[in-house]
Amino acid sequence: MMGAMENGKALREYARQIERAVVRGDATERTHYPTLKALLEAVEGGVTATTEPKRIECGAPDFRVSRGQTTVGYVEAKDVGTSLDAIEKDAEHHITIPAHRS
Repeated sequence: MMGAMENGKALREYARQIERAVVRGDATERTHYPTLKALLEAVEGGVTATTEPKRIECGAPDFRVSRGQTTVGYVEAKDVGTSLDAIEKDAEHHITIPAHRS
């Protein structure tokens, strides 16, 4: 796992890349997948973020985060500007926050 300084760098780079894509004016949710994948893998060393993995029991997550063959979490991404309040009310969307393992 990265230290606070390295995490800060990774977050700044993520924000910079997202801003660049949004400023171009043609970005969609999927435009940001490579940037989010890089962030997920940077802040938690030793994990792999798989974009658009196979469907699972609760749906089709945008990312599967794994350590080796073990799934440690799923990520559902949304486009910049999407209201998370509306999504929170939609029972179809779930946020999974895995427990940290040292």
